[in-house]
Amino acid sequence: DVAQEAKYDAANFQDIIARYVRLTATPSAEPADVVIWPESAIPDAAEDFLAPNTWSRAAIAAALSPGQTLLLGAVRVGGGTPAPLYYNSLIAVRRFGNDLQMLAAYDKHHLVPFGEYMPFDRFAALIGFKTLVHIGDGFTAGPRSVALSLPGLAPFQPLICYESLFPSAFSRSGPRPAWIANVSNDAWFGETSGPWQHLNLASYRAIEEAVPVIRSTPTGVSAVVDAYGRTLARLELGKEGVIDADLPSALGRTPFSYWRDIPFWIFCIVGGAIASIDKIGRRWRVKSR
Repeated sequence: DVAQEAKYDAANFQDIIARYVRLTATPSAEPADVVIWPESAIPDAAEDFLAPNTWSRAAIAAALSPGQTLLLGAVRVGGGTPAPLYYNSLIAVRRFGNDLQMLAAYDKHHLVPFGEYMPFDRFAALIGFKTLVHIGDGFTAGPRSVALSLPGLAPFQPLICYESLFPSAFSRSGPRPAWIANVSNDAWFGETSGPWQHLNLASYRAIEEAVPVIRSTPTGVSAVVDAYGRTLARLELGKEGVIDADLPSALGRTPFSYWRDIPFWIFCIVGGAIASIDKIGRRWRVKSR
C-alpha cells in the first residue's frame, strides 16, 4: 500500500524498505519457499539498494529465512558508464548464510509506449519533441520472455505489469512454466476500476495455459489465481498485508496452448470465403433473371 506519489520522495525511502521487510518477516505457520514483491517495489536501482555492505541489503537478507527466494521488481542498470541502459526487471535473490545471492533477472520485453519508452525515439530527439515533453531515454526492452528455472522451485513465467494482457507473452521455448509470477505497479491507477480490470485480464492467462498466476502489486489487487482462473486469495485494493498460500497445481496443456490463435484465423478465413461466395452467388442470380 505505497502510493505512487510517495514512492519518489526521498524522505519515504527508508520507510518503504522497512515496510516490505516487516511484511516479509511476518511469522507464518510454515516458511514460504518464495516471497514476491511488486514491480518497482523499491524506488531505486537494484545495483544501489542491493550493493554489498549496504544497510538495505542487510535488512532484506535478515527478513528472509535461510534458503528462501525473493522475487522483487526493480530498475536494473546495464551497459557502459557513458550510456547506461535501464531495464524494468524482476530480480531473483536468495538468502545464503547472512547475505543475498543473485540468482536470475528477467527484463521486461513488452514496454509501455510513452510511459516506459518513446516510440521512434531517434526521430523524436531529432525534432526536439523529447525535450519539449520532458521525456528521458526510458527503459530498454529485454529479450522475449522465457521460463525461469531456479534451484528448488518449479519453472515459472515472469510477466511484468501489462505483459499479463498478452497471450503471446507465455513462453513456448524451454521447460513449460508451472506457474506465472505477475508483478505490477498498479499504483498508477489509484483507487479506480483499473486494478480490478488488470487482475481480471491476468486471470485469462491462467485459463489459457492451465497454470496458476501469483500476482503482486503495491496498491492494486494482489492475488493467487488457480489454473481455472479462479481467485483463491486476494489482498484488496489499497490494503497493506500479506497473502500466505500454497501454490496451486498446474493442469495439463490446453488446446489453446497448442494451437493459439490458429483456429480463430481459420474461422475468419472460412467465414470470409463463405460470405464472398454467397455475395457473388447473389449477384449472379440477380443478373440471370
